[in-house]
Amino acid sequence: MSFSSTNIHRTIKRVEAGWPDDTRPFFHPAGKLLLLLVLTFIALVPGGPIETRNFSGLGGSAFWGFDLVLVLLGFGAITSAIGLLRDSKTAAIGGIIAGWGYIFVVLLDLGHVFPTTPDPIPVLLGVIEILGAILAVYVIVLCHRGLGHI
Repeated sequence: MSFSSTNIHRTIKRVEAGWPDDTRPFFHPAGKLLLLLVLTFIALVPGGPIETRNFSGLGGSAFWGFDLVLVLLGFGAITSAIGLLRDSKTAAIGGIIAGWGYIFVVLLDLGHVFPTTPDPIPVLLGVIEILGAILAVYVIVLCHRGLGHI
């Protein structure tokens, strides 16, 4: 750890702004877990080995619209994860939003709200989604802790 005057000045500014002295114990694990969360959801691509349901009953615009939401959520989560690894306060807010986004997607799917298909949810898919939701909650808590909210 370097104790240069620049680093000391940054720490003083963060403390004056209400930041915890060191966000790394919270932001770095949150960033790594957020990347893990994105990887678990990438494995759930429709038509792959885990997501085997038939989505042909959905209209094209509904299917592609939902895919667009998932892709934007993934890019936002990756961007936030990189920022969290760099101790960014803005990225922590993005991590919280991404975490809630993933929880919302899982609740929609497991609650049979969207997407609805005639096929049941595969057991492995359900397990991965539940574990992903738990990861998302942990990311949200770590981001709030790093921001000094809890």
